[in-house]
Amino acid sequence: MHPSILGEDPSTADFKQEFRKKNKSIEEPIDMDSPEIRELEKFANEFKLRRIKLGYTQTNVGEALAAVHGSEFSQTTICRFENLQLSFKNACKLKSILTKWLEEAEQVGALYNEKVGVNERKRKRRTTISIAAKEALESHFAEQSKPSSQEIMRMAEGLNLEKEVVRVWFCNRRQREKRVKTSLHQNTFHSIIKDHQECQ
Repeated sequence: MHPSILGEDPSTADFKQEFRKKNKSIEEPIDMDSPEIRELEKFANEFKLRRIKLGYTQTNVGEALAAVHGSEFSQTTICRFENLQLSFKNACKLKSILTKWLEEAEQVGALYNEKVGVNERKRKRRTTISIAAKEALESHFAEQSKPSSQEIMRMAEGLNLEKEVVRVWFCNRRQREKRVKTSLHQNTFHSIIKDHQECQ
């Protein structure tokens, strides 16, 4: 687990000290536990965890931002932000940029995972049945077009196939048989109608 940056570690202390320097001209005392500071600390911690979860390094983020916003961004910039070593003004500016980057990175990751998942499912559906296995299945089908679960299991074991593959084969084979019979019936019906019309 990563140590929380919400505690008073050296980096946080440096951040607050820098904030005091930047605001020393303000007469009113600055509350270092203000909602703005707490929110920034929380975001820095969450950003680091989400970045790691997405598989990006500080260098990756720095290079991505540099390509869009210029060379002022680098691995060092991201490192200093995550460790709260930037001035409060610069940290707030960077927070808005990193928020947008994080949203886009998570959207890209979600689309990639969805695409990979679809491809994986497609690959799992494709099963090759050997000619010998098909002949054996056809022989079984001629004897029993609707085998029981136990019979399907025995055939699957004998043919070295998964039970689901055999079950689906029989289901598809019955559908094909049904289509053939329906087609023959329709052709016969049309033929009878045609003969009847010719006789008239």
